[in-house]
Amino acid sequence: MSIKMDRWGKDHWSTFAYIETRIVDRKGIPDRNNMRTDIDLHPALLGPQLAVFGGNQKYPTRLKGSETVSDHDDWSCLDDAEEYGLIENIGSGINRVYRLKERGKIVAAALRAYKADGKNFASFSYDPANLPGGEE
Repeated sequence: MSIKMDRWGKDHWSTFAYIETRIVDRKGIPDRNNMRTDIDLHPALLGPQLAVFGGNQKYPTRLKGSETVSDHDDWSCLDDAEEYGLIENIGSGINRVYRLKERGKIVAAALRAYKADGKNFASFSYDPANLPGGEE
């Protein structure tokens, strides 16, 4: 299930910020142990520590306001970002490696500036109509 950007809340934006730092510092490879992974949705993406110590806890994805959506994990948030052309998985389905696309660089810069002003992920928003090529 894809979530529209205008509904993205803390989990989408913090996951996007996380993958942006992994792209810059770690060749785009996410640390699976740092990802909120629903084993029913993405069984092959469960981190090794989580697999050993029990990582099948289910947490809903927090959206704008107090809205949440179940059956949606951090990998789903990255899939949503990929749909908007912010990032691209250049790896495979189970060995994901991401790169930041031009649209993603624009949003990442806006998000970093927002966070630098002491604001939080939950209140950030970005209108995809302002991106090159529109909302897509």
